[in-house]
Amino acid sequence: MSLKFTEENIPYVDLGDGYRICLQDNRCSHGAEVEKQARLNINETPENEKRGLEEMRRLIATDPHLYLADDADWYLKVYLRVAKYDAKEAFSILQTNLKLKSKNPEYFVSSASVRHVFEEGLVWVLPERNHDGSIIVVIECGKRWNPSKASVVDLNAAVTVVFAVLTTSVEAQLHGCILLFDVDGLSMSHIMQFTPKSTGIMLTLIEKCSPIRVLTTQTINTGAIYNFLYAIIKPLQTKRMREMTVLHGRNLETLGKYISPEILPPRFGGTSKAPLCEGKLFAELMMQYDSWIEKTLLPFGYTRKNSISS
Repeated sequence: MSLKFTEENIPYVDLGDGYRICLQDNRCSHGAEVEKQARLNINETPENEKRGLEEMRRLIATDPHLYLADDADWYLKVYLRVAKYDAKEAFSILQTNLKLKSKNPEYFVSSASVRHVFEEGLVWVLPERNHDGSIIVVIECGKRWNPSKASVVDLNAAVTVVFAVLTTSVEAQLHGCILLFDVDGLSMSHIMQFTPKSTGIMLTLIEKCSPIRVLTTQTINTGAIYNFLYAIIKPLQTKRMREMTVLHGRNLETLGKYISPEILPPRFGGTSKAPLCEGKLFAELMMQYDSWIEKTLLPFGYTRKNSISS
């Protein structure tokens, strides 16, 4: 098990036995037909792309305090894909994201800032893709989570870093992702981390301003303590967010209705034979994108004069 690079210098974790974790895939792992259908599902055509980019740049020019680089069409396309090429919705998602970053920069950081979260194995990605091509992002917020080592802000920031890296992946942009929360061993010390502010920001990050479509959130190993927490969270959720949220208790068989059992590790009720990635190695993978996030993504936002409108 080690960190390696493709011929195109794309980093990946070689798990052995033919399995790997690569966050920068530029092709659909399920083949051309699935990729074609994914593009249809988000209304992606050359005409819609051209029209969408033109409309996005026109809208950005109306916001003189929003800074994006002149060569940021790739970044605009990320948001157009999230919004299924509705330029106005894409612009709204982009604005929400960058306004949230302006007010709460601690949630939008470089890989190095949350390296400890990855090393602790609290946020990671399954090596295999779901039947619909979606990527599974795992968040361990139960017994594996020591709040004295990583705060709830750190957890959310680490997920934001994963989303940032996934903007480099055509596959992630086309198929979206599923968030899998494991709350086994959740305690009152964990619940105390969830303030109204942190909970509200978490929900906004998932539903309203993620650069990668979040298809559903799946929470496993729920019990009485989690139910108490969810009773606090639920009123803060929109109707759409409640519809996206699936709770499984300890019946992991029901998880298989949403995520293919063959890609889930046995501890999640699946049959995947892929070795589990070591936290420190996944952290090393994320560190390969640290400079790129710092220099390319973090400067975007409400920080300087709008180069598009100038």
